[in-house]
Amino acid sequence: MNILLNRIRTLLVAVPSVLSVANVAPSHYAIYTACVLFALLLIRSGSLFPKFRNLSLLAELICFSWLAHSYGGVLFLLLFSTLIASCRNRPERATSIIWSIAGLVALLSAMQDSQQALLLSASLLWLTTAAILYAANEYENKQLQIEDLYEALSASHAELDAARRRMHDYALQVEQQAQIEERNRIAKDIHDDLGHRLIRVKMMSEAALHLFDADADRARLTVEQIRDQLQDSMELMRRTVRRIASDQESDVRRYALDRLVEESAAAMGIAVSFRITGHARPIYPSMELILFKNAQEAITNAVRHGRATSITVNLAFDAAHVALTIANDGIIPSEPIEAGLGLKGMKERIALVGGQIEWERGARFSITTTLPLLGG
Repeated sequence: MNILLNRIRTLLVAVPSVLSVANVAPSHYAIYTACVLFALLLIRSGSLFPKFRNLSLLAELICFSWLAHSYGGVLFLLLFSTLIASCRNRPERATSIIWSIAGLVALLSAMQDSQQALLLSASLLWLTTAAILYAANEYENKQLQIEDLYEALSASHAELDAARRRMHDYALQVEQQAQIEERNRIAKDIHDDLGHRLIRVKMMSEAALHLFDADADRARLTVEQIRDQLQDSMELMRRTVRRIASDQESDVRRYALDRLVEESAAAMGIAVSFRITGHARPIYPSMELILFKNAQEAITNAVRHGRATSITVNLAFDAAHVALTIANDGIIPSEPIEAGLGLKGMKERIALVGGQIEWERGARFSITTTLPLLGG
């Protein structure tokens, strides 16, 4: 666009100069030619020295006005070249108006000996050209703004995509950490409970062997105790195996809260209710895992420390968050709650996704886990 306008500016100097040679006396050809070459040099200087562009335009206005006034003809068209250059600098509105008025005054001064009709036509052409150039500048400014907005939108999209990838990485870390934690807990259960039971059974079996000859009744009682210990160990083993392996047909969602409620009610012999409020929608597996683990910890603490017999689990969705509230009818702690291993684990899990945890003492003690939802 700038190359095309530079060519138009050159033509607006060269063509009128050639057409106006007829109005030049032969004795002034040398001066006239020098003035035309100087005019072309002024046009070129604006591109070569951008810092002095305004000074160059002012020199053009004076030089072209003098040429048009001195030699007449159609040399007044030279001033349109200066008008184009002044508008292509993208000046402010006030500056553009000043340049247009100054150029119009120079045009009328150069054409003061022309007829009224020609003066009116030249003035209308000048104003029309100035308006078209101003509108073109406004259009290009809008285009530049749109391009800037598009670049900003692209940058925001890239940042959002990077945040999404980081969130995905965090989700994988949470899931891996949860798997490691679950394996460690299972290993601890097997070592601390099942291992000790088996050692005790072995020792009782050795005692029973020695008692068969000396005291048959005590040996029989010992064997019955061994049987009971083995039955408890088998039940513990079944529960552990169920935690390790999942039935793909009936247990697709390993960390579903409704499944936790059913298992907790059956295993602990308490009343556990589950309710969902708000507009329920799917959430990331890592966030589902966090809610599951926190609910599991809160239910276990309610029974172990609060001796609760009734627990309510409420999952509430809103536009930006999902909140899990576990309330129980157990003993309400009067002392300040200290963060033990369980509560610290809950806080560490939600810290990975920017959530928060809070508890409330009322008619029922409740603890709430709140997680942010993507897009909220």
